[in-house]
Amino acid sequence: MPYAYKAKSKSGEISTGVLDGHTEQEARESLRRQQLFPLSVTETKSNQTSSKKSKKSGRLTLNKRSKPSRRRKIPRTEILFFTTQLAIMCRSGIDLAASIHNIAQQTTHEAFRETLLEIHSEVSDGKSVSAALENQPHAFDATYIASVAAGEAAGRVPHVLNRMAELIRNEVRLISTLKQVMAYPLVLVGVCGLVLLALIFFVLPQFAQVFQDLGTVAPPFTQLLLDISSLIRENLLILSLGTIACSASLFCWSRTESAHRRRDSFLLYFPLIRAASQAVMIGRVFQLLGTLLQSGIPLLESLQLCQRSLKNMHYQSLFQRLEDEVISGRSIGSIFMKADFIPRGAAQMVLTAEQTGNLGTVLTEVGSFFEDEGERQVKGLTKVLEPAIIVVTGAVVAGIVLAIMLPLLDVSTQSH
Repeated sequence: MPYAYKAKSKSGEISTGVLDGHTEQEARESLRRQQLFPLSVTETKSNQTSSKKSKKSGRLTLNKRSKPSRRRKIPRTEILFFTTQLAIMCRSGIDLAASIHNIAQQTTHEAFRETLLEIHSEVSDGKSVSAALENQPHAFDATYIASVAAGEAAGRVPHVLNRMAELIRNEVRLISTLKQVMAYPLVLVGVCGLVLLALIFFVLPQFAQVFQDLGTVAPPFTQLLLDISSLIRENLLILSLGTIACSASLFCWSRTESAHRRRDSFLLYFPLIRAASQAVMIGRVFQLLGTLLQSGIPLLESLQLCQRSLKNMHYQSLFQRLEDEVISGRSIGSIFMKADFIPRGAAQMVLTAEQTGNLGTVLTEVGSFFEDEGERQVKGLTKVLEPAIIVVTGAVVAGIVLAIMLPLLDVSTQSH
């Protein structure tokens, strides 16, 4: 099969071309034997077209049946279930095609069941599992596919699937934990907002009428609250349209590169959340890189896959520098040491692991430690945030109530 490639030499020179190979993995190995580092290897369009024509009868292929890029993304919990079940069946000696078909029958998610049946069809027709997964980008990312391909090449598919299942399980657990710890503060903020709206639209207008009936002048702060309430109620439409316009503008700005960079810098450097966010992110990155290396994927390709899966621009830049270091034949530990958002302990462990030749295992263990530490830090922040929100909400409501009730008590005392 012809594959178009883009590769870099040790001197840093970029070259492109076409080479033959039965699989993408073989094409990459061929480039390495030529002392070239593959940056991208893709099946040529002509070969894809011929593969479509060669299957005019029998099972339908993915290219004929659907357009994966337009499909809804499959939940990670479904991918976790599939990976865990497939690893167990592979260890039991069940054929891969039969295992995939059995898992598809157990899956309750309709879109994922259809995806698995398509994978089963292609594997039954003689395709490798990694090649079949590559046709389902809405379900399986490049990291997952490359790991499975490395497992197939080394004959260690069950081992690789176990590692991927553990990686996805940690990811799902982390996301679930973050959602749980943030749920209560968000509920408190919502309740605070509802209380303020009730005061503005229902309570304050009643007290304004009371002051008017009594013929007394409200104190300055009380009058300010009443004027603000009146202003909001009388200009509700204009304020609503302005809020919508500001929200739309903010949303459009949030899609720009400048906004992404500001958001990423905030997450990594803002003092109150810096320790928690840095620990969570380095734990996630180290576990991903360690899992790829332990799956048998070369360091350069592992770095490229990690870079593709990362959304933080600072980490993307970091992994680009790491890739350049590997191509130049230098150590990656020194780059980690220079990054100010990488904990010094983590960077030092990378340096030690490179010297001992046990980089994959050390990265996985260090990543697990920092991920747990990040979760602990997030829970600690939440425990401080919850009472702070309660105190602020109580202070605001109490201030409004006192500003209204004290003048009324004064008027009542003077009348007696």
